[in-house]
Amino acid sequence: MSKPLSSESRKIVIIGLGTGGLYSSRAASRYDRKVEITIIEKRDYDMFSPCGLPYALEGMVESFEALKHTVPATRQLKKLLKHEALSIDTEGKKVHVKNLETDETFWVEYDSLIISSGSQPIILPIPGAKELLGKGVHVVTNPENAKELHDAVMESKTAVVVGGGAIGLEISFALKERGLDVWVTKRSPPPFPRNLDPDMGKIISEYLDSKGLHILFGKGIDAINGEDKVESVVIAGETIPTDIVVMAVGVRSESTLAEAAGIATERGSILTNEKMETNVKDVYAIGDCALSFSGVDGKPSYVALATSALKQSVIAGVNAAGGDAVFGGNLGTFVSYIGDLEVSCTGYNSSTAERNGFKVVSGRVNMQIKPNWMPDAKDISVKLVADAETGRILGGQAIGEEGAAWRMNIVALAIKQKMNIQELSTIELAYCPAVSEVYDPLLVAADVALRRFERQR
Repeated sequence: MSKPLSSESRKIVIIGLGTGGLYSSRAASRYDRKVEITIIEKRDYDMFSPCGLPYALEGMVESFEALKHTVPATRQLKKLLKHEALSIDTEGKKVHVKNLETDETFWVEYDSLIISSGSQPIILPIPGAKELLGKGVHVVTNPENAKELHDAVMESKTAVVVGGGAIGLEISFALKERGLDVWVTKRSPPPFPRNLDPDMGKIISEYLDSKGLHILFGKGIDAINGEDKVESVVIAGETIPTDIVVMAVGVRSESTLAEAAGIATERGSILTNEKMETNVKDVYAIGDCALSFSGVDGKPSYVALATSALKQSVIAGVNAAGGDAVFGGNLGTFVSYIGDLEVSCTGYNSSTAERNGFKVVSGRVNMQIKPNWMPDAKDISVKLVADAETGRILGGQAIGEEGAAWRMNIVALAIKQKMNIQELSTIELAYCPAVSEVYDPLLVAADVALRRFERQR
């Protein structure tokens, strides 16, 4: 990758200081040490770790303040905290900015603009949801509103969590650990419906039920009742008294600023190409606000994960500084820690693969991670999804008390390298009885899928 030869410093403006804003600024400054970077951020502090919020709520992390971080100042970087980007002039290549302390407004010029405006929580359009927001209805998106929920727990006995994804289930378990009677509801039956197949999701449902949570998957919430505070909810026609309702049904892109500037959006997210460019020259978008493409088959893909934002931000940062980097696509590789369980996935599950035109073959195993004569041998379930015509690996899922994440990291690499099941099954993995089985569950799952693949040919 060639470096820029110009002696002039390039001005880069970044809207939003999250994972995307941080790593795009680092990538740009490493590519060209002469760049001048300005980051515009509404908060009065630099950054925080949103994925740590459920664990601070539970008490595993000592405080919400521990999740806040400072980005070190450099000669290349100027941070405008407590400032809001009001509009973007793409023809004049400048951003209209407001100082939230003084109400002063001014323009910041750019040669390249990176939009990392993030997302907003989805509030279901049901009676009582918006009306009681902050009065018993909570979202968990930052340290401030997570702290509000934390404090409300101390005066509550019952909570209803709406949502069956990572944040919803992590929060559900955290509230249970805090002593609340917790109901978990979502309209579609399995948890993690975009990531797990129903047979794998059933493992989580049964685990949560065994821990005393009330699982109402397949039963959506119809209304939230109360005058000045939450009093009850209606789920599938049944009224359930509760003190707290947590909305954790996902997020939507914050693309208002981009749309107003004439930047193309699709599905409510900013449309980008393999260089993280928008339809407007020298304007890039990354992270939760951007619609990118799948690393499995190149089709449009929206993934609101810090890991995806990080990869996208490096590409955008290099290109904003004059480089020519290319993004490899989203795989959505993630791990969630719910109680004692690691839940990890990458690529497509069976339904997503079929929806995108693949005929699927899969292999699943339930077995112990270590030899059964080891005293601490724990169970794990591993599933692989592959193209039934070519055997190419499309995705993977793993659930267990340990080892789920690293196995899915291997599957992510296999997808990236377009490996087939047979190639994955021949990988040599490390073995020691205190750590693993000689015939690892991942390889067993690959062999199960391979046998099915060969039988149907």
